[in-house]
Amino acid sequence: MSLKLTFFGAARTVTGSKFVLRTRKASVLTEFGMFQGHRKKAFEINSRVPQAALNADAMVFSHTHIDHSGNIPRLVADGYKGLIYATPATIDLAKIMLLDSAEIQERDVEYVNKKHARRGEPLVEPLYTVEEAQTAAKQFLPLHYHERRELARGIHVTFYDAGHILGSAQVLYEIDGRRILFTGDLGQPDLPVVRDPERVPDPDVIISESTYGGRVHPPVEEAKECLQKILQDAYDRKAKIVVPAFSVGRTQSLVFVMHQLMDEGRLPQMPIWVDSPLSLEATGVFRKHPECFDDETREYLDQDKDPFGFFRLRYVKTVAESKALNDIKGPCVIIAASGMCEGGRVVHHLKKIVPDEKNLVLITGFQAPGTLGRRIVEGAEVVRLYGEEYPLNCQVEVLNEYSAHADQNDLLEFFRAYNPKKVKQVFLVHGDEDQSKALAEAVWELGYENIQIPEVEQTFDIR
Repeated sequence: MSLKLTFFGAARTVTGSKFVLRTRKASVLTEFGMFQGHRKKAFEINSRVPQAALNADAMVFSHTHIDHSGNIPRLVADGYKGLIYATPATIDLAKIMLLDSAEIQERDVEYVNKKHARRGEPLVEPLYTVEEAQTAAKQFLPLHYHERRELARGIHVTFYDAGHILGSAQVLYEIDGRRILFTGDLGQPDLPVVRDPERVPDPDVIISESTYGGRVHPPVEEAKECLQKILQDAYDRKAKIVVPAFSVGRTQSLVFVMHQLMDEGRLPQMPIWVDSPLSLEATGVFRKHPECFDDETREYLDQDKDPFGFFRLRYVKTVAESKALNDIKGPCVIIAASGMCEGGRVVHHLKKIVPDEKNLVLITGFQAPGTLGRRIVEGAEVVRLYGEEYPLNCQVEVLNEYSAHADQNDLLEFFRAYNPKKVKQVFLVHGDEDQSKALAEAVWELGYENIQIPEVEQTFDIR
């Protein structure tokens, strides 16, 4: 049976994940993520929906991060009619995440268009609307871990825990006797809250992420000590600390670790605000799915402790409450979405804190090229926020130790679990080109031979 694999995103970059597996009888779309980068370029890329995606008989997505699932409403609005499969926790998170994304886009467009109208500039539109996000969610269908399902003629799928965020999955396809494994995003072992990644039955083909394919994270306990020192120093100088956080996964992990540090007396008591309605709703979904938790988090729950809502923490709901945080004096922590600073409430907080050298921006996750978060990490002297320029005088700290992604050592452990002579093809995606190449070299040294780093719209024959 002819089997072809075409990559439409996350090829030699970390965002916009999407690919199609196609036989003569059927096809399945995996992921439909949002490309993140310079706004004009991102809008152009995200507005183009491949015909092969629209024609797919079924769709699967591995988890709810926006670069893997954030453009699903545009796919459906453009005419995709099939079912969309994910784990129950992923679907619960996606319903609120996509709605939040649409609401942010509509608010941002309204804000920008007011300025454009005053300047006589063309008005802009959101990538998709709240109504389109709600419509897309009607096509979601949950599939539990280890539950094998036929998606279309001759194409079966089974989900395994990826250990990345709540509900994240490795996706194993079985097509005409061949097993094609897509890792999704693999997590680090021993991260807070979620379980470690599972070993999946031996595949014939591996499609692996490579976000940190050439980097190694420090041990988790070392990360905890580093976070403690950064926060203590900021506390001592009465800083306002803004943490651009991914609302699903990263926020809950950070809150959990801060909770531990304060309980252990290793960090002074200070107020912590989570300024993201999505984070509040996502935390409710976390509470609904304890079957996804690791032993440490279960132990907290068994002791009737709430690891996501301790008494020091305040969740900010309304816009008025969010604006009121501008008048709060430090020391305090404000965790706000979005994680790459490309929209949402964090941008408004940055306007207030970046000019003051006393304050701190704490970056805790990967920042894609072209994003505001990446420019902050790279030390830009001036940042542009909603069309206005602000001096970046504040302190910036980068703490990738809390990345939910596997590092090179973790990825190599994943590959060591399989016999390289039995794996016929390896595709490395979802990583900047230097990271994919670094992982390719390391995987080659393990004995794997047919290793590809695909280009966008490149098609391969699967053996």
